[in-house]
Amino acid sequence: MAEERKRVVVPMVNMMHDDGDTGLRIEVDLAGASKDSIELDMGTAGFCVRAEADSFRYESCFMLAHEVKPQEAKARFESGLLTVTVPFRESIHGHKVSIQ
Repeated sequence: MAEERKRVVVPMVNMMHDDGDTGLRIEVDLAGASKDSIELDMGTAGFCVRAEADSFRYESCFMLAHEVKPQEAKARFESGLLTVTVPFRESIHGHKVSIQ
């Protein structure tokens, strides 16, 4: 009997600067997935996430607006929400532009 292919779903993602403006806080909605099924691959310019739920699987990759230090990333999974915190590779404070 052939293995049934699961439907692929792109997870909803919310990215923001952390409170200290020193890194990113990334929230990935993986409702229905088990913690043991989650795979997170973090690079300096983006990340890929995969996870299994009963009748479908989450899978997608995302680009980041700022380079980060992937080796210092921390992830927590609670109530279907994967939360990743990762510091910026270098300061992102640039020149303030006045608005006319």
